Amino acid sequence: MKKSLLETNPYLKDPVQRDKTLARNVVTSSAIESICVTRDTKSGQFIAQSKGLKHPAKSVKTSR
Repeated sequence: MKKSLLETNPYLKDPVQRDKTLARNVVTSSAIESICVTRDTKSGQFIAQSKGLKHPAKSVKTSR
C-alpha cells in the first residue's frame, strides 16, 4: 500500500507547520473569492463572512 501524503510530504509531517500552512491557504484562497475568513481562537474553526458584494462577478466572453 502506498504511503499517505501526510507521511511523505515534509511540509505536512510537522503538525505546527501543517496548521500554519492550512490557515494561510484558507485565508488566501477565500480572499480570491471575496470572502473574509477569520479563525475562531477557541475552536480553531474558520468563520466566513461575505464582504457585502451586491452582485456576483459576471464572466465576459470574447470572440476568438
